[in-house]
Amino acid sequence: MSPDEALRLLKQSAFDSAPLATAIFRKESPKGLVFLGGNSKLDALLHGSTEPAVDPHEAPTPALIKLVATSLSEPADDQTMTVHLGDQLAAFRPQVKTFNIPGDPAEYLVVQLAALAEPDSIEHDLHSTIRQLKDLLDNSAALMYVKDLDGRYLIANHYYARRLGITAESIIGLTDYDLFPKAVADNYSNNDDMVIRTASSIEVEELLATDRDQSELDEDSRWLSIKFPLLDDAGKPYALGAISTDITDRKRAERAAREAMHDAERANRSKSEFLSRMSHELRTPLNAILGSAQLLQDLPLSPRAAESTSHILDAGKHLLALVNDVLDITWIEAGAPGIASAPVPAIDSIHQALKLVRPLAAAQDIEIASDLHGALHRYVLADTQRLRQVFINLLSNAVKFNNPQGAVRVWCEVVDGALRFLVMDTGPGMSEDDVERLFKPFVRLDQSASIEGSGLGLALSRRLVEEMGGSLGIEHTAPGEGSTFYVDMPLAPAPEEDLDTSAPEKDAVDTSDAAHATILQIEDTYANIRLVENIISGMGGLNLISATSGESGVALAQDNAPQLILLDVNLSDMSGVEVVKLLQQDQRTKDIPVIILSADATPARIAELRSMKILDYLTKPFDIEHFARTVRQALALA
Repeated sequence: MSPDEALRLLKQSAFDSAPLATAIFRKESPKGLVFLGGNSKLDALLHGSTEPAVDPHEAPTPALIKLVATSLSEPADDQTMTVHLGDQLAAFRPQVKTFNIPGDPAEYLVVQLAALAEPDSIEHDLHSTIRQLKDLLDNSAALMYVKDLDGRYLIANHYYARRLGITAESIIGLTDYDLFPKAVADNYSNNDDMVIRTASSIEVEELLATDRDQSELDEDSRWLSIKFPLLDDAGKPYALGAISTDITDRKRAERAAREAMHDAERANRSKSEFLSRMSHELRTPLNAILGSAQLLQDLPLSPRAAESTSHILDAGKHLLALVNDVLDITWIEAGAPGIASAPVPAIDSIHQALKLVRPLAAAQDIEIASDLHGALHRYVLADTQRLRQVFINLLSNAVKFNNPQGAVRVWCEVVDGALRFLVMDTGPGMSEDDVERLFKPFVRLDQSASIEGSGLGLALSRRLVEEMGGSLGIEHTAPGEGSTFYVDMPLAPAPEEDLDTSAPEKDAVDTSDAAHATILQIEDTYANIRLVENIISGMGGLNLISATSGESGVALAQDNAPQLILLDVNLSDMSGVEVVKLLQQDQRTKDIPVIILSADATPARIAELRSMKILDYLTKPFDIEHFARTVRQALALA
């Protein structure tokens, strides 16, 4: 049987009964295909297409031959053939099988075209897609629109029309200058030009207006617009599309938040200024009172005068403690600027506090027992000075509110990732009602009525500990059973470099070259000027000159080149910060060491001055012996 006869028989039998459009090809070379014939379904498909009629012995359409050749060279599931059937478009995927005829060396192909979708289905899907897109546009809560390159609207959704109070159809063909005030239209047009010029998308805030005659624009009324180019096959913009969302409410909320933040900042600045001023106004007279009383103690006094001097000192110290507590409470409520927690040796603060409180305990016949092994070689996140202040308060209370010949026990242990410091006393203990009132400012319990205090210590201590990330409370108390307070501080890893930053031994400073040195004092309060003059004169061999304003002080420093400057922060004509800057900018005075003597004890001011590389900062009222020692050390280093 010849190949032609075999093909004829094949076509007469199973070929015509195949459910799919089927064609037979003979493969004469890797790329050469010869069309031999097709079944009636293929004939119907080709006659219904817009392709021209072809010879039966040639490929019925270039698209078909190309599709088969591509399927053979690059097998893939997504090879498709698209055919125009009248006004409709149909897509097919080839299914290719090979076979051989006995006695014929050629390879034959059977190709069946599986329709991806019926033409009616394609048309239905197209109409459905268009309807869905239209619904999406018209039901969106955002402006959606398309403009041509001249800025004329081609498409505008119903939301846009509702915002303008006109129909969507009436917007078509208009420009922004037909719809909005010129300032708004200019804003839109400039952004459109940027998109068209760069052929790239932008996201931009734009003015919001809904009326061409709108004369006043709310600065918070804004669209957030995403504008993008529509590109042709050459990659050039032929139109502009955009989606704009009303963000007016968000802009108003942002402005309200900014104003609230600015109000809070102004309030905090006012609080800080108040604290600074009150610290200065309260501590300045106390400096003169306590300083003069200390000088009096060094003079030969009658027993009555000595007793009066002692009373002045005790009352002054009590008043100073009260001032410190009140200012600290106010300072914490203002945001506690200045507390900087860092990894510090856990044992330092409690050890220093014990050292300071033991004399008080001994005077009242109270025994203090401590076991600090739990704090050895550990670090906590804290401010050493503030943590020491907390421990001094707890230990002082444990001594003051103890029974005669009582005891205080101090120890440390690790609890849930924190180091717990415990202070236990053998005092009268407290009821549950007392515990609830204990940490409220200015509240004093009935049992403390006869004991000196302000009722601020525990409230302040708790706030300080909380600002450092810890907690302070009562572990146990009951009437007749004493009380146990705890302080939990977060544990921290040891610093990478644990440097020894302890101060040099005071007796090791060589002051032999300090004699006959000149010291400049810049201070505007007469009582404090006289106090420093009396202290310096008692130190021997030193020359003190004084200025009562910042301007005159800087001039004296330039003319006399003193070895040391003692500077107050709050002067009548300028601040101490300004004086330091003037001194450091002048070659004649930039190397003169400066010690601040200030009644402003706010941490922010102290940190500000220390950052300017001053030598030291002494807070008024100061201890006379400490002041004298600091001056000698400064002159020895000058």
